[in-house]
Amino acid sequence: MAVLSDPARSEAVLVGVHDYVYLEKLPAVARNLAGLRDALTDPAVWGLPAESCTVLSQPLSMGQVLDTVQDRARKARDTLLVYYAGHGLTDLYTDELYLAMADSDPGREHTSLRYEWLRRAVLDPQAGAQRTVVILDCCYSGRALLGRMSASAHIADQAVVEGTCLLTASAETRPALSPPGETYTAFTGELIATLTEGIPGRPDPLDMDTLYRHLRGRLESRSRPVPQQRNRNTGGRIAIARNRAVSEGGVSDGAAPYAGVPDPASLADRQSEAEQRLAEMERRAELLRLESEVLRQEAERRALQTVESAHRLANALAASPDRGVQPFWFAVPATRPLMGQDGSLEPVGELVPGTWYLAVEQRGKALVVQTQDGRRGLLLDVDGIQRGYYVDYGAAEDPGFEPFWFAVPVAREMLGEDGSPKPVGELVPGTWYLAVGQSDGALVARTEDGRRGLLRDTDGIQRGGSDVAESHARQTLRKAERMAGAVVADPEPGFQPFWFAVPAAREVLSEDGSLEPAGALVPGTWYLAVEQRGPALLAQCSDGRRGLLLDTDGIQRG
Repeated sequence: MAVLSDPARSEAVLVGVHDYVYLEKLPAVARNLAGLRDALTDPAVWGLPAESCTVLSQPLSMGQVLDTVQDRARKARDTLLVYYAGHGLTDLYTDELYLAMADSDPGREHTSLRYEWLRRAVLDPQAGAQRTVVILDCCYSGRALLGRMSASAHIADQAVVEGTCLLTASAETRPALSPPGETYTAFTGELIATLTEGIPGRPDPLDMDTLYRHLRGRLESRSRPVPQQRNRNTGGRIAIARNRAVSEGGVSDGAAPYAGVPDPASLADRQSEAEQRLAEMERRAELLRLESEVLRQEAERRALQTVESAHRLANALAASPDRGVQPFWFAVPATRPLMGQDGSLEPVGELVPGTWYLAVEQRGKALVVQTQDGRRGLLLDVDGIQRGYYVDYGAAEDPGFEPFWFAVPVAREMLGEDGSPKPVGELVPGTWYLAVGQSDGALVARTEDGRRGLLRDTDGIQRGGSDVAESHARQTLRKAERMAGAVVADPEPGFQPFWFAVPAAREVLSEDGSLEPAGALVPGTWYLAVEQRGPALLAQCSDGRRGLLLDTDGIQRG
């Protein structure tokens, strides 16, 4: 069971800003400070000495806040409590949290208190506090500019201080943190009521986990923004209040002992076990949420890398060869992909350290490279390469097959590469296909949706020039940008899953931010749209595989 923090060895700093120059005024915040101070210093609640509860209403400067927090953190020997109420802002580019001061201008981040500075004050190496509770009753998103108080769930993750409990007012974008006509803001009002009234049927003292679950239930039942909590180590077991709903005998006020219960201690044990199971479930849910966030960030990083590679590829194919650069030998400092010259992002090989390769041409910032087996491709990343000797261009041989784009004059069958006479597809006039190799006199062709097969009748085919590769590179770039937009976009709130069919064969791409196909959708089959990600749909195939459908034009809803 949690032990009440020693009030004689603890400190609290309550910061509130209610009057703003550029933001909406929040008069309830001033009352928050008075109400919370009365609760914390009440001997029946925590009993914090009055001189240990510092109130900063309308602080004169950011420095005053930071100096006060640092001073009290050094003075505390048990628990440090830091509370802020007011407007919260986030950096438009980094989503970093800022706490608004009286003269904070939403368009100028440096006029607000950066949370990281407050975090460092709490983490001061000379701090004597063994435990820390940080309570934020503020908004975190740019919607505060419209006079609303809102929050983004992942902001609280970056705000967590090691060895503390962080309790925030809201975990989602919701309006009106300060309801009209009420004494306190919604969150702090419930917090003060809980501290002063207690929680019937719960242990004494009240730890932060119990306090959080009660606040969440109360606010959720009133359809108000629900709080969230992040703990480090045993932060959830910190107790800063006695449970006033429990009498000295351990029975809730106004309740009679349960008749017919032979061993009240066993009830307490079962209750403790249930709380431990609930805490473990919440811990696992938190780990899953953090893991999902890591995967999302990795997908976003990969999507942006794909867009950058697509830009480089498109620029390289559009650039004319630099006639002033002679062929030369070079080596790479690290393994790098060799991209095809067909305008796709499909690697045709890999360059490894310790091997010399021949740079045949310079295309913008990229190199046309020939490997030892005669394959050619584009090296987009030339940073740090080691140049060798220049060579006579005539020494460069090209015995390997060079992929090329082609079109057929009439519809022709594409047969399987396994030699089966059964067609695996049909090539039609007016579409460019990629020849990726040769086999027994036939061309190995690849279609736009990634299928491969053999084209045995090559009479009259039309070979595409560099303009086809450039066009395909631009298409690849557009696809990469749409993919990045879908990965970065949050799922559309309130979206209802629906069944749909496609008018023509379309691919779905992996959610990992690459352009790797996750499956193919074909006409005549119903698929499930699970989420809306910007203009794209997260689709689920009949075998359970999921992927992003970027092209939703003409789909038929079920």
